Amino acid sequence: MARKRSPALSARSYSMPELSELYGEPPFHYREVTQLLVAFETDPKVLRALVPAPLVPNKEATMFVSIADFLCSGFGRYYEMHLFTHATYKRRLVNFSLYLVLDNDVAICGGREIWGFPKKLGRLEMDMTDDVVRGTVERGGIQLVDMAVRMKTMVAPEDLGGTVDWVARKFIPSVSLKSPPDVDQLTLTTLTNVVVDEVHAGPATLSFGASPADRLADVPIARVTGGWFFQSEMTLEDGQVLHDYLA
Repeated sequence: MARKRSPALSARSYSMPELSELYGEPPFHYREVTQLLVAFETDPKVLRALVPAPLVPNKEATMFVSIADFLCSGFGRYYEMHLFTHATYKRRLVNFSLYLVLDNDVAICGGREIWGFPKKLGRLEMDMTDDVVRGTVERGGIQLVDMAVRMKTMVAPEDLGGTVDWVARKFIPSVSLKSPPDVDQLTLTTLTNVVVDEVHAGPATLSFGASPADRLADVPIARVTGGWFFQSEMTLEDGQVLHDYLA
């Protein structure tokens, strides 16, 4: 006699594998976040090539790199490096995600599959020595990012500026090389329940390492304009399709 399938296995999982899903559905709540953030100016032509229409890159050609220590319900604890920039969509200020490196497969797959954040696996470190906080990122045995901020002054959370709206380009190729991609769209998600405190500001340094597998060094660092070290918490909700390139 055939054995009946367990009721626990009959319900459709939110993510693969169905036998034991890799991640559940949003929202995801982040607590005890410690983050290092550096702003820099780049070549406007390079930034224009990196930001797809209908997004419009910021006129100052400003970009940002962050390294964060996250504690998240649903993803667990992990480090994440995020290269992003400011852009506008129909005059609405948004953050546009360009490149992420993480050390947690749950957060990598969830971020790529749900929102389209361009995430890769790597190894990251962040530590404080004296009054300097330093973060590094490595992939393939090559140090891709080396950034540091001196904790010179305390500033108000409002001094960070920016926006809680995040846009990513979600791209999923077809299983057939003869077919167009299954998904090619800009997604939008808005962080909620954002609390920022303990903001330290000061001079910063930033460098990108050259690697045949990771082209961060192709992004010029014309001038580092500031650095911050702070704590925060937030909620990552589901989102919406902002623009569909296949429509």
